[in-house]
Amino acid sequence: MSDITKPNLRGNIDQESLLRRITNRIRQTLELEEIITATTAEVCSLLETDRVMIYKFHADGSGKVIAESIHENRLPSLLGLNFPADDIPLHARELFIQSKVRSVVNVETQEIGQSPLQELDNGESLAEDIRYRPVDPCHVEYLTAMGVKSSLVAPIFYQEKLWGLLASHNSESRAISEDELTAVQMVVDQLSIAIAQSNLLTQAREKAERETIINRISTLLHSLPTIVLQPALEAAVAAFNGCGGRLCMKDQAFNFQNDQVASFTECLMPVSDRIQVYTYGQQPLIPAHSIYPHMEQYSVWQEHYKSGKYDVWAISDIYKVPQLRSLQAAFQPTQIRSVLMIPLLYRQQLVGYLSIFRNEIDTETLWAGQFDFDKRQVYPRMSFDVWREYKKAQAQTWTLAEIELAGDIGNVFASPIQQHELYQQVQAFNANLEHQVQKRTLELQRTSEQQRVLFEVVAKIRESLDLTAIFQTTTQEICKSLQADRVAVYRFHPDWSGEFIAEFVGEGWMKLVTIDVNTVWQDSFLQETEGGRYRHNETLSVDDIYQAGHAECHIAFLEQLQAKAYAIAPIFIGQKLWGLLAAYQNSAPRHWESSEIQFLAQIALQLGVALQQAELLKQSQEQADQLVQAMRNLQQTQTQLIQTEKMSSLGQLVAGVAHEINNPVNFIYGNLAHISKYAGELASVLELYQQHCTHPSQEIINRAQEIDLEFVTEDLPKTLSSMKIGVDRIRQIVLSLRNFSRLDEAEKKAVNIHEGIDSTLLILQHRLKALPEVPNIQIIKEYGDLPLVECYAGQINQVFMNVLSNAIDALEHPKKSQSTPHIGQITIHTAVSEFAHQVKTVVIRITDNGEGIPASVQQRVFDPFFTTKPVGKGTGLGLSISYQIVVDKHHGIFKCNSQPNIGTEFWIEIPLCHINASF
Repeated sequence: MSDITKPNLRGNIDQESLLRRITNRIRQTLELEEIITATTAEVCSLLETDRVMIYKFHADGSGKVIAESIHENRLPSLLGLNFPADDIPLHARELFIQSKVRSVVNVETQEIGQSPLQELDNGESLAEDIRYRPVDPCHVEYLTAMGVKSSLVAPIFYQEKLWGLLASHNSESRAISEDELTAVQMVVDQLSIAIAQSNLLTQAREKAERETIINRISTLLHSLPTIVLQPALEAAVAAFNGCGGRLCMKDQAFNFQNDQVASFTECLMPVSDRIQVYTYGQQPLIPAHSIYPHMEQYSVWQEHYKSGKYDVWAISDIYKVPQLRSLQAAFQPTQIRSVLMIPLLYRQQLVGYLSIFRNEIDTETLWAGQFDFDKRQVYPRMSFDVWREYKKAQAQTWTLAEIELAGDIGNVFASPIQQHELYQQVQAFNANLEHQVQKRTLELQRTSEQQRVLFEVVAKIRESLDLTAIFQTTTQEICKSLQADRVAVYRFHPDWSGEFIAEFVGEGWMKLVTIDVNTVWQDSFLQETEGGRYRHNETLSVDDIYQAGHAECHIAFLEQLQAKAYAIAPIFIGQKLWGLLAAYQNSAPRHWESSEIQFLAQIALQLGVALQQAELLKQSQEQADQLVQAMRNLQQTQTQLIQTEKMSSLGQLVAGVAHEINNPVNFIYGNLAHISKYAGELASVLELYQQHCTHPSQEIINRAQEIDLEFVTEDLPKTLSSMKIGVDRIRQIVLSLRNFSRLDEAEKKAVNIHEGIDSTLLILQHRLKALPEVPNIQIIKEYGDLPLVECYAGQINQVFMNVLSNAIDALEHPKKSQSTPHIGQITIHTAVSEFAHQVKTVVIRITDNGEGIPASVQQRVFDPFFTTKPVGKGTGLGLSISYQIVVDKHHGIFKCNSQPNIGTEFWIEIPLCHINASF
């Protein structure tokens, strides 16, 4: 019989205290984890047992220890371990459910006591007594393997379903009293209440979380002036902890031709492009060659919902659904395993699909002891060491709460998508209306543009009768206005053949008119009919050359022109057909509007007026050119006469002065050597006299002191040396004057260019010296290794004189913008070069750092009688004469390059040897 002791007063107090603490814990918090953790500790303390644990059942019948309390580590921890369903036999599980039996096992006595809470047959409540019987040997071995000598197990119910067990284990044999059993029962009853309250809290939290998610998505869909679906899709994916998602909906489904809106199913047809898909995160990879570019176009969804009941389709494992076999290949490259397909309904009409994807996961389960699926080895458990079961690539099951949330989110999405569709329809109506307005506006703009082009052509004709410029401007403007590929002007020859003389062609098309070649067109029909229909002032437009009935030869020529369509208007000069104005479309056939043909004819008419005026202008210009040429010849003759007279007078003057100075200078230069010799001899005699007559008279001494004989003796040789230097200088100047004049060298001969430059600089030496306001001008010589140059030396020297004089003039006036004195520099650079036709030349570049010459003046510096100097300072002939000397007489190059505030460079280039002007 029973070894249970009678309850005492202390035990009742402890039970009441335990119940009170557990009740207070439930009232203080509704967190189940805190409650069960505190409960195990309280029961362990009350029963003074070694281990108290709470075991919760899974849906498959297995279970897991979710809370435990161990006294002084007398037994190992089982917290977190899973136990297979077979650990609790089916008959024992039925006793727990039907009689709510409490089980007490004593391993030493080999007895198991059971205390049903209610009668198995009628469900009536029973007394708290324990009925013992022999325990199953397998059960004993099971407890022994866990190190348990006695145990107490009480079932925990929630909503009349077995939720779990409260188990008390002892490492030693221990008797359980009825009072303790009563206390444990009160504890599990309170746990049932706590579980119910906790589940209510969990449900309330889940509902609040679900409402929060729905409100968040709704806010994203309606917070902006326009509906933005991408953020809402991302929020929906996040709500399910998904790895990706899709939102598929109709796009531009309104048909303006029949005023109908296509259904979502019609939009999903493979040939349709009226769907719009928003994506986020991982996506299935649809093969490129598939006729279904979008996942939603596969027929599996239409087949699933063909009954018309559009519920959320929760697919936990896409590889276990046979209907999805056609889509599995698209998901295989990804880790997507689960799909939540949410139809979006608005007033019973399907408006789209919302899809949520989840990746496969790896799971780890901690089992108590060795787990074997072989049912023959169930009891006893061989070991209670932890056994880890790893499962990779497991599908995540969609919960009922998630499916309900999916339905709510679908409802939230449906209305904005319908609004978005209505907004698209309104936008489409507005776009269509705007298109009509734009079309009419474009027609008006085109007419206005054509009138502008016409006015520009007329203005161009009035301001200038340059036919080349008129043709170029006209073809370009017509091509832009008509948006054609080519616009060309065709001129007839006397035999009624012709050629294209001007065109404007788009990028990438063959040119009919180049610098050297004009495309010729010999149309036999036009030649035979002398202009065909065009002679009657008729226009012609062809929308497609292959549909116009042209002859094969005509089509071949048009293909050579790359034309697919064309429009032509005749050009008349008075009553005579002069040519044609043609517009070509090369890219494709084109319909020519009547307004475009009329515009082309108006332009052709104005071109005829321009051609007629150009002929009159040509006659007037020929007469004017004759007068201008006569005036130019007269002016050139006058310039040459002045130059010849000037050079003759200047040469004679320089030569005369040089001759007159040369005679006395040669006399002085020839006697200086004798004077130097005589002075030296007298000095030696005086020195001998001083050596031998050491006591001269007082009169000689006084005279020597008076004239400072010692100084005179020392200074006289120096004076004679200075006189010799001066005379040498005069002789060089005379030689330079003779070299500059070159009167004895009227014909070409080989000369040293550097000598001519140096002679000119010597003559201009006085102008290079410093002035009160201007420092001296520096001459920088960068002479190259030049051979003798065959030229008219005197005339070339005159060129150097004119250019250097102008450079000095530019440097004599300091720059106004500079606060410090400007150091003037003239750089003379010489080198050997050659013309393009491989004729050796010599280049003389004379550069100054003055204020420079303005661009407007540079164009006229070589004109006769043009000068920028004040009246009386220049004739305006220097550079003009120099230009004639270099270019006309020496067949060279004379040019001017200048930059403001930097300086001016004159480039003189003449051949080394005499050449004919024929090249």
